[in-house]
Amino acid sequence: MNAEKLKLNLIQRVMKIEKTATLERIEDLIIQEEMQARFKESLEDIKEGRVHSLEEFKQMNEKWWKERASK
Repeated sequence: MNAEKLKLNLIQRVMKIEKTATLERIEDLIIQEEMQARFKESLEDIKEGRVHSLEEFKQMNEKWWKERASK
């Protein structure tokens, strides 16, 4: 299944959910997966010598958070 079809399928399924607790759990899982992916990217960057200053890291995280919050 391609990404677009999977997204549409998930959206349809989520739209049928009525319990707030279930939706909150789904949101938590999405955040957890996003953070795990960022963690893996960070490890790869460290291994490859691509490191950032604390200020750059802070700016990158703030940008990520704003983008995530606007979705």
